[in-house]
Amino acid sequence: MAHLPLRLVAAAAPLAAVALLGFGSTPASAETFIWIDESGVTHITDDPSGVPEDARTAEQGIGDLWSSPVGDDPVSGSSLDASEARIQRLIRGAVDDLRRGETARASVSLNAVLRESPGEPVAHWYLALLDRQRGRYDSARVHLEAFLAAAGDDLEPWRQSARRRLAALDDEERLADPSGERASGPWRGLSNAHFRVHYDPELAESSPDYAQTVLRYLEQARSTVSNRLGAVPDESMGVVFYGKAAYLEAHRHRFSFQTVGFFDGRIHVVSAAHPAGELRALLFHEYSHAVFREQTGGDRPYWLNEGFAEIAERESLRRTGLTRTERRALRDAIDTQKWTPLRRLAPSFSGLDDAGARAAYLESAAAALWISERTDRAQRAKLLGMLGTGIAADQAFLAVLGVDTDGVDRAVREAILAEFPPDVVTEDPHRASAKLREAAP
Repeated sequence: MAHLPLRLVAAAAPLAAVALLGFGSTPASAETFIWIDESGVTHITDDPSGVPEDARTAEQGIGDLWSSPVGDDPVSGSSLDASEARIQRLIRGAVDDLRRGETARASVSLNAVLRESPGEPVAHWYLALLDRQRGRYDSARVHLEAFLAAAGDDLEPWRQSARRRLAALDDEERLADPSGERASGPWRGLSNAHFRVHYDPELAESSPDYAQTVLRYLEQARSTVSNRLGAVPDESMGVVFYGKAAYLEAHRHRFSFQTVGFFDGRIHVVSAAHPAGELRALLFHEYSHAVFREQTGGDRPYWLNEGFAEIAERESLRRTGLTRTERRALRDAIDTQKWTPLRRLAPSFSGLDDAGARAAYLESAAAALWISERTDRAQRAKLLGMLGTGIAADQAFLAVLGVDTDGVDRAVREAILAEFPPDVVTEDPHRASAKLREAAP
């Protein structure tokens, strides 16, 4: 069977650039830059200085995690048989799902493609990215090798990227292995006007430009969160980066559910060996916590703190709102009495298992989005400022929103119920827990 023709997203423009923020970028940089010159030749580089100025966009380097070899132009159906056309529809649907954050739906579609056409390179490419994102390194390696075996010369730039990603998997797996040998030596450090960065020597060993990359991500987080919360810290912020195994060894005892970062006066985060879009999103999340704590003097209401952090993380990936799968999972939680009231989540998420914590994050994001849609930047800054003076949360909510905690909870549930009325809720409610697992933040 002929492979589905692939196009770069920017192929229609003479000198257009797209950024690819998948896993395992090269040690020298966090991104791979691709552009097409006036002769139609595709170029790929991990050096931003090598990208022509007229090929840059305003958002170069901070784009969609799922930028890809698949573009937006439909391939003429006249050249495809029925089976090929079905493969094309499935792949394009999966790409759209990925860009919306619907990773579970995308995974189902991509695996369906491989059942019908086991050698389809595009499906292997995306499943490799998904598996790497989930820490499934062996499976990611299998898909990358399958992509390299199936991709033709027309995909040579992507083949080059796949080879680098395949090599980078060894570094990622090493950092995640608790029984592996660790790099010795002191932790490294680098500072600028806003941040003091310290990082695991294993990260320095894998990526020589590690500190400069993460400082750039932090500055982007500072700009976005300032617009959302209306404030920035008065002093420079400390940030500590760990390999996964080192993080678990140091901090596993702190939480009853799995975490990849937290804030205790400094930001602590798990990092890939070669930082890319996933780490950038995590930094947006944790930096939001830092600003919230400085403005309020603490972490409460915890659901509001986590909700704003979830929104910031989604903004880093250029996503807005919750996905339909996530909203449907919340509807299932309401139907099965597994919705945790926001008032219960105000003190903390402690005592929740992994599934309960995932549901709490979704509820918190939905509530924070409800608040954001009804306030402007100044009102949100006022809300945090009132909390910082010791005013009770319910009193602050009433002053800014006109409702207390229970009123926010009720309004969010009513909005979810209105979106999925009983006559269209047909799925088995016993699938609610599976939905919540699929809708993990």
